[in-house]
Order: sequence, then structure tokens, then C-alpha cells
Amino acid sequence: MQKTAPVSIFLMIGALILGMAIFAREIGLDPSPGWGKGRIALLIFGLAIALIPWIIRRQSAAPDKSTHTDLFMFPALLIVIGIYFWFTSVSHDLTSRYYSLLATSFRNGELSLPLKPDPALLELPNPYDPAARQGVRVPQDLSLYKGKFYLYWGPAPALLLAIAGPFLPDKIDEVYFLFVSICGIFLSQFLLIMHLWQRFFQAIPKGIVILSVVFAGLANPALWLLCQPKLYETAIAGAQFFFISGLASAIFALDRKPVSNWGLILAGTLWALAVGTRLVMVFPVVFMTLMVIYWIFKTNRPSLPKIVSRLIPLGLPLFMGAVSLSWYNWARFGSILETGFTYQLAGPYLQKHLDELFLPGYIFQNLYNYLFNPFTIKPSFPFLYPARGITREILPWQTLPPLYIAQAITGFLCAVPFTVFASIPVVRSVKQFFRKNQAKDSSEESGVISLPWITTSLIGSFAFPFLSLLAFFWAAMRYAEDFMPALLLLSIIGFWQGYQILGTTSGKGKIYVTLGVLLAMLSIVTGTFLALSIYSTNGLL
Repeated sequence: MQKTAPVSIFLMIGALILGMAIFAREIGLDPSPGWGKGRIALLIFGLAIALIPWIIRRQSAAPDKSTHTDLFMFPALLIVIGIYFWFTSVSHDLTSRYYSLLATSFRNGELSLPLKPDPALLELPNPYDPAARQGVRVPQDLSLYKGKFYLYWGPAPALLLAIAGPFLPDKIDEVYFLFVSICGIFLSQFLLIMHLWQRFFQAIPKGIVILSVVFAGLANPALWLLCQPKLYETAIAGAQFFFISGLASAIFALDRKPVSNWGLILAGTLWALAVGTRLVMVFPVVFMTLMVIYWIFKTNRPSLPKIVSRLIPLGLPLFMGAVSLSWYNWARFGSILETGFTYQLAGPYLQKHLDELFLPGYIFQNLYNYLFNPFTIKPSFPFLYPARGITREILPWQTLPPLYIAQAITGFLCAVPFTVFASIPVVRSVKQFFRKNQAKDSSEESGVISLPWITTSLIGSFAFPFLSLLAFFWAAMRYAEDFMPALLLLSIIGFWQGYQILGTTSGKGKIYVTLGVLLAMLSIVTGTFLALSIYSTNGLL
């Protein structure tokens, strides 16, 4: 089997860090004109990361001539990251800095935000009623409890900022963490795509692989989030970054013999950070933890010591994360389950409708909005504009609560038509599950990971966040990032499976490949134009 040495990922990460060091003043990271210790440290760290592949190669006693590099992918990575940077630079002034404020509080031994509520707000008999707050200055979407402001989003990003404080400016805007998170999601997808290509799909041409990587990076809603770098978008992208990178770490750890304990530690840590950033990620994290436990049991039975030695590296970071988050909630609100959502100062009067936030009655309405809600076409650039989600009942016998809200949203079958290929691995997985007398997976005997296991993991990583959003009272484009990275990977696997089955020699195969390429390119263009539409409408969609 031909091996592909990972070079592009080190070059890309090194280039990103070097760019942050060199242009720190221009992008607002460091207002001082000189080079401080933080910028010098970043410069040295970036150079070290970029040089890692060559250092390893020089230290190798006998380089394997059958091993090739993935440098052919570097231009694609550079283009996608460059597009991310442009969108980030344009939307720089639209951001907030709540994570930075919370990091400052952490360094000072506080859990509340260093913001003083307006005395007029504290004098209100019920400050959570939006009607009662008319005329009072109130930060949007913070939690008010016992005269202090709190974040109801998870604290993990602020904790990381607090730890890295000596090397960073005093205040870091959300836009930078969002940019890093979107880049992290994309680079994690890239690593998984390259791993899948090398392990299971070596017959796929390089051109198709390059297109698949660009598609994963530019499909909606990644660019959409970069255009609105607020706390909502940052938390969603940050949680997804931790989750997808944890998924990649788990796959790489299990696809070794013996299993990499350090890889499992990293996966558990990243998944703990995902839940610590956005609590809804607990569902896919629990699912993936069970998937890893299942694989460890299947490949190590009946050796109990081996099973335990594999479960501890994964479970310990997750346990520590759960205990830490529980303590964080208890220390603020006196309950391990209270995140501050109950005390949120939101646009709608949430406290009056707490029993209506998650209802089965929203499922069909959200199913339409997240899958099928179309975009509109206008004669002015960028031509494609998202439409607001449907809030009137799509089912004649259904009555939606008045609380239901749908912002601008384009269903992923319209915005990312390439996702139709995700049906291929889903159908194959269902058939394999119900197939009788199926032969034992050879991967179980060899101890390395199997494609069906990866496919099932991606299906669950998509399904659990998606199903939870279907029952939520608020539909919005940004929430799609909770499930889209896994769905994009499933779509790529499905397209590659169809390519292997049909090939390009037959007429059906040529039509199939042509259709896939067109849908991938259409998805890229649609995602880009939908993001550009935000600037044409001043972000009022």
C-alpha cells in the first residue's frame, strides 16, 4: 500500500502561526509596533511546526522510497484558508469579546463577567421580561443572576484564553477564536479525508480528492459563520472544532496496532472541551465514546487488562471535564445542571416558555427549514440570498407555539446539493446491519479500524445534533454547523464509494462522476454567494 507522508498540514499550520506573528498589528492581535515576547514565541513556534516533516525525514535512517508527500494538496489548503482570512478581515468590526472578558475574570478568580448591570435593570421586579426592560441598556443574551452577568455558553474557550494569557493581547475578539475554529474544523476534515483516501479509496484520482477537500472547506455554513463573528457563531464553531478534531484523534488512535493511548487521551480531552463549549455536543460525544468502547471490546476481548488500559486514557479526560463543568455550574447557580439558560436576558421571554423550548411539534417544521427551505435569486450581486425559514405551519393539522422562530436559513439540500451522496453510506450501513450471517469484519481480527465503523460514527455524529435541533424552537443557519462537518464527510465517502463501484469506463460511471463534480462545484459556489449576501443586506437576514 502506497503511503502518503503528511506535509501540507504542518506547512499550513506553520504558515498560519507565522502569519499571526508577522501581521499581529495589522489584524489587531497586538497593537504595539514592536516585537514583544508573544510575537517572537509565535514566530519560533510557527517555524518549528513548518519544519517538522523535514526534521523527521532527516532523522530517518532509511527513508521509504514508496512514501510520497501530500504537497499536491497544499495549494488547495492555501486557497481555502485564504478565503477564510478574507471573510474574517471584512467582518472584523462586527465581532464581540465576551470570551476574552470571561478569561479576564478567570485570571482574577471570578466566574461572572466583569460587567456592571445598569442599576435600572436591577430595580425591575422582573428583569427577564423583555417588555419590562424597554429603555434599559442590557447586553444581549447574557444571564443575570444575583446582580451579576454570566455566560450561559460553555467556559472552555475562555479557560483556554486564560491559560494562554501571557502570550496574547489583553483582549481577544471572538472573530479570532472563530477563525481558528473554522480553520481547525477544515484541517481536521482534511486529515480525515486524506486518511480515508490512503486506507480505503486509493483508486480515487488526486483531482477528485482535491475537489473533495475544497468542498469540505467552503460548503455552507462555514463562510456564513465567518461573516457574523459573534458569540453564538464562535461557540458553535468552537464546539464543532473540538468534536471533529477529537473524532479524527480517535480514528487515528484506533487505526494503529497497538492502539495509541496518547491518541485516546487527546480524543477524550477534545471531546470534553466540545461539551465545555456547547452543551448540546454531549449527545454526539456520548455516542462516539460508546463507539470507541465498542471497538475496544470487539478487538481486545477476552483480555480484561487490555480493555481497561484502553478505556482509562479515553475516560479520564471525559470524567474530569464532566466534574469540572458540574462544579462550574454549581459554583455559579447552585445546581450542576443549570448553565444560566434559565436566567438568560433574551429577545423573547424565555422564562415564560421554558416548557416550549424543546417540543416534538417543531420537528416537521424544522425538517423543512433545515433540508428544503430555498434561497432566492436576485439580479444584483451576489445573486443568491437566503430566505427566512417558514414559521407558518407546513402541516395543516399542526399548531405551532407562538414562540417558534426561524431566521434566514437555506436547507442543506438546496445550499449543499452534494450531500445527496451521503445516502449511499447510510443505505449501505443499514443493509449491513440487517444482513444475516454476515462475515466477521477482517478489521476486527487485525485490530485496525474499519470503514463501516467510521461510517457509523459519522452517521451518529450527524444524527444526534441534527435530531436535537429538530426539536428546538429556533431555526437558524448557524446551528447547521452542529451537524454539517460530519455530513460533508459522509457525502464524500458516499461519492467515493459510488466512484469505486461504477468507475469511469462505463457510460453510467462517467455520468455519475460528472454529476458529482458539478454538485460539488455548485455547493462551493452557493456557499460562497450565500455568505457574501450578508454584506449586501448589512447582516439583517
